[in-house]
Amino acid sequence: MSMINERKLLLLGLLRQTDMHGYMLNAHLDSTIPIAMKKPTAYNLLEIMEKDGWITHRDELTGNRARKVYTVTESGEAMFFKLLRHQLSAFTPGEHPGMVSIGFLDAIPAPEAVKLIRNRKSQIENYIAIFNKMTEGKTAPNNHHHGSTNLAIEYTHRALTLEMQFLDEVIKTLEDS
Repeated sequence: MSMINERKLLLLGLLRQTDMHGYMLNAHLDSTIPIAMKKPTAYNLLEIMEKDGWITHRDELTGNRARKVYTVTESGEAMFFKLLRHQLSAFTPGEHPGMVSIGFLDAIPAPEAVKLIRNRKSQIENYIAIFNKMTEGKTAPNNHHHGSTNLAIEYTHRALTLEMQFLDEVIKTLEDS
């Protein structure tokens, strides 16, 4: 499944839970979902999904401002389940940020590589702290509760933890050589 279809699945899934205007949807994405999606991307996808008939909008006046409040259509509901079933059943190899640079690690001196990897590790630790704060109260890592975004939160936490372990191993290998 393409990243675009995965993002459409995410937006449809959120809108199935409740109708939302774009600002609310983006705030929800920023605070609860461990997927990076820029606001222009979200708005562009909403426009495409509306043209495709998956969602519709109504204008609501909030103060002096009119906002588009999006709702999933029957067609969008059907597409949500089609995308969900496809995503759950298929393995799509993804690109992992930093994978290419790790492949050329031997091109720079080991002490410099260790320093750079420690910097990367520090950034991941900071992200984990932000992520943990952002998801506080949603579910604890390794709590196998099946609900809304809990499994996505657990998946992301495990992936970050695994990357940290891998980087520790790479640092040890470089320091031992």
